Amino acid sequence: MKLSPLLIAPAIALALPAVASAQQCDTAGPAPTAYATGVNCRTLEHDGERRRYLVYVPANARPEAPLVFMFHGSSGTGEQFLNHSGWREQADATGLIAVFPTGLRYRMTDSGRLVTKWADFDLVNDIEEDETPPADDVGFVDAMLADLAPLVDERRVYASGFSNGAGFAARLAVDRSETFAAVAFSGGGLTGEHSPARRVPTYETIGSLDPRILDNLDPPLPELPLDPEVLRTHPTIAGHLGLQLATLGLDPDLYGAAVFADAATLRWPALRPLYRFTVLEGLGHAYPDRAPAEFWEFFSQHRL
Repeated sequence: MKLSPLLIAPAIALALPAVASAQQCDTAGPAPTAYATGVNCRTLEHDGERRRYLVYVPANARPEAPLVFMFHGSSGTGEQFLNHSGWREQADATGLIAVFPTGLRYRMTDSGRLVTKWADFDLVNDIEEDETPPADDVGFVDAMLADLAPLVDERRVYASGFSNGAGFAARLAVDRSETFAAVAFSGGGLTGEHSPARRVPTYETIGSLDPRILDNLDPPLPELPLDPEVLRTHPTIAGHLGLQLATLGLDPDLYGAAVFADAATLRWPALRPLYRFTVLEGLGHAYPDRAPAEFWEFFSQHRL
């Protein structure tokens, strides 16, 4: 599989405040414990592992609510992203149900550290596979969906993610293209071309100061510019965009562009885009504060 040089550097974990060892749970128990308003702490047994996930049900949730999965980055947890990603607040504002699962821990080949990760398409290249082989995280998502089915609208299931979690959200758009109505992620994505059964609408953002990207640009740039034409034609960035466009079966020449005070966006096609790519000015390797509101606006335009 050809790898995109834009995204092959080691992941940098999102800096977050320390999280208490015990998450405050309004309900707790194994699936299928009944859900209530608030934070629902759940576990399920899958593929020989005890997996955990948090489900936030806002007070204004209605029957058959939309569902958003939020996948943390390397070394993160579901608890951290419940508290700091902004998706709990977006749930309160819109009535969506938000799910914050936690990945399994793997020993990294470069550092020897144990780090939580999601099984994106490239995980096997980063871990000591003989110690812990890649988990069936796609199957874990299936199991969570089965548990959540009575609460949600199966036509409005979405995935977001950061860094390694972005790569996993992108994988779900390939392996579960007929389950997820749309995906949106930041700081990661596909590193190879794929052939999903369905073209899943995708919104990708990166930071103009993300070292994971800047360190791999050839020719180098001190910062990603808010210039759509430079972004579209820079060899490294164009290579990354080409993988996503090929996966979605989109014509690279049929695009639109827009520049704002703090962002630049490319869209394929220009009207009712199936793929959006945005560079956010001044952002490093971090999940953007603006992501939940912008991603939710994108999600709201798509359903199965």
